[in-house]
Amino acid sequence: MQSKATTFEEFLDELTVEKRSVIRALDKIVRTAAPKAQCSMRYGMPTYDTAGRIIALNSQKNYFSFYADPSIVRRYRSDLKGLDCGKCCIRFRKLEDVSLPTLSKIARETLR
Repeated sequence: MQSKATTFEEFLDELTVEKRSVIRALDKIVRTAAPKAQCSMRYGMPTYDTAGRIIALNSQKNYFSFYADPSIVRRYRSDLKGLDCGKCCIRFRKLEDVSLPTLSKIARETLR
């Protein structure tokens, strides 16, 4: 889903309660890993930026997406087994399907 929202809160308002809770959890992971990261809406999704390094989150029709630095995602492939991973995208259907500590490490390394 590419959102027309201009703020993170507007983006959340477009989501169902269930999807909103997952995006809030991902937001907390990123903000904890990189408290100085700036959140803005880019490409229709929340994007966190620190000195040009970015992480983005999205809620698609049937899954959630977590976008990070491709080299870091590649480094954690073994911890992401069973998930649909692209070059820089980690896709999952439920929060329970993904290792939150691994996402936290990926966020910390991407945004440092």
